[in-house]
Amino acid sequence: MRKWSIFTKILVFGLGIALFTALILSLVLSSLFSYYFYRQYEASLKEDLQEAANLTTKYLQGQMGVNAYHRGMDLITRVGGTNFYLLDAHGAVSFKTEGSSDFAPGQNVLADLVQHARGNQIYTRIVRDQKEHSLDIVVAATRLPEGTIIGFFPVADIREPVREVIRLVWLAALGTFTLAVVPALFFSRHFTRPLVQMSRVALLMGQGDFSARIQVEQERHDEIGQLARALNFMATQLEALERTRQDFLANVSHELRTPLTSIRGFVQGMLDGTIPPAGRPAYLARVFAETGRLAHIVDDLLTLARLKSGHLRFNWEDVCPGTILAEVVEILTPLAVEKKVTLDFSTSVEGYMTLRGDRCRLAQVFTNIIDNAIKFSPENSKVIVRGEWKASGFLVRVTDEGPGIPPAELPYIFERFYTGNLSSDREYPGTGLGLAISKLLVEKHGGKITAGNRPGGGCEFSIFLPARGPQVAA
Repeated sequence: MRKWSIFTKILVFGLGIALFTALILSLVLSSLFSYYFYRQYEASLKEDLQEAANLTTKYLQGQMGVNAYHRGMDLITRVGGTNFYLLDAHGAVSFKTEGSSDFAPGQNVLADLVQHARGNQIYTRIVRDQKEHSLDIVVAATRLPEGTIIGFFPVADIREPVREVIRLVWLAALGTFTLAVVPALFFSRHFTRPLVQMSRVALLMGQGDFSARIQVEQERHDEIGQLARALNFMATQLEALERTRQDFLANVSHELRTPLTSIRGFVQGMLDGTIPPAGRPAYLARVFAETGRLAHIVDDLLTLARLKSGHLRFNWEDVCPGTILAEVVEILTPLAVEKKVTLDFSTSVEGYMTLRGDRCRLAQVFTNIIDNAIKFSPENSKVIVRGEWKASGFLVRVTDEGPGIPPAELPYIFERFYTGNLSSDREYPGTGLGLAISKLLVEKHGGKITAGNRPGGGCEFSIFLPARGPQVAA
């Protein structure tokens, strides 16, 4: 089966419409011209018949002699080409003009004319000649007090003008069709060129190349233009997603390689005797710590992947965020004491009201934020944790007196594996997953988490949890 391209289909469709329009136009114009000519002949016939009827009335009333009547009727025939029959009250022909026998209507037509002629009304018809069937005869009749007068003439000469008109119309239609080829080609190309580009770009995207774009005119706002811009936007998003994926793989490889390299080195040292038996317990403890770090990274990766895919399960219940916050502060207090950092915690009485949430996930968020504040705080500094119930929800503020966050890094601190310059030297170790997970968990609760620098130094994290709770089934 032959497959036609969209360009060919649009071109053929456009030319077909032009041809069909020209055909319909020619038929309509031909009918209109024929109708116009016949109407003109009928009007001329009615004028001649009315004039003949006036002469006949005078003749029948004795106001005109027979010779004068004959001369008058012959004059009308010579000038207008109309022949006449005068029928008496019984339908018999009492007078006819010369030449009327050459093209005369039949007896059935005459009977019909006599029957339909009423008063001063003129009844007209178009009939076929009995001898020459390709010839039309225009006939008309009007009733007189003492009979009926019938006028008729052949209209063979109308066919040639009509044929000439039809030829002109068809020539015009052919010219229009020929001129329509160029616009049809232009419009077909105009509509199909972006589709060809879309097909090419889609194939490239299917092969993993997201750099190709569709060249679309800025002023084009039709559906094709909108589709082209949507595909360009999708290509941009996929390109960004691909970069994110590559960065993600690179960061995962880097984060996993460091503890694995340490574990492999320690184990190899113990196997080949480089590490003496007396020192092995200390190295085994370091191996155990590195395996715990690996487990923590894997757990964070799984949590992040489940959050992104929507497969992480939540235990929705009525929880008291103030109580959860107090428990987290109590758990992290020994870490703060070890770091010589003071934890200053307080919450309002209203803070112990409840909202809809997951206790474990909220504890994970509070732990990540407060732990980061302690980690980046210098000795003999303070971390302030405040919980406050607002009209629309619960607000948590965690401030520290650390070095703060460089302004250029603020837009990226919630991205996966982003640890910033402060963590590059491993003075503040981390994987860069805690804040990304915290942001997603807060958003799952319908809330919002933000970060910013304090005017006097340090930074502040704000966590807002709406009182209405998440828009999910409990």
